[in-house]
Amino acid sequence: MKAMIRRLRRLEALSLIDGRPRERLRVVTCGVCGPANLEKSTCRRTLDAHGLLMEIVQLDGSRNSLTAEDFERFVESFPVKAA
Repeated sequence: MKAMIRRLRRLEALSLIDGRPRERLRVVTCGVCGPANLEKSTCRRTLDAHGLLMEIVQLDGSRNSLTAEDFERFVESFPVKAA
């Protein structure tokens, strides 16, 4: 069991570079009308064993109403879960 835990930790360490994932896949769905309502919007972030960070963002409203910084802050406010 200890060997398996050590192996898992090594794999987790390999999947991140400086604490960041190697690759990112982000899918964003949003409405066309009205400003984005972040209180009703959701995001799911998953890191797989190969270092790919998958982000599924569902915005309630238009993304055009958000600055790039506000959008990134919103996405990064959600925890990353291991696959």
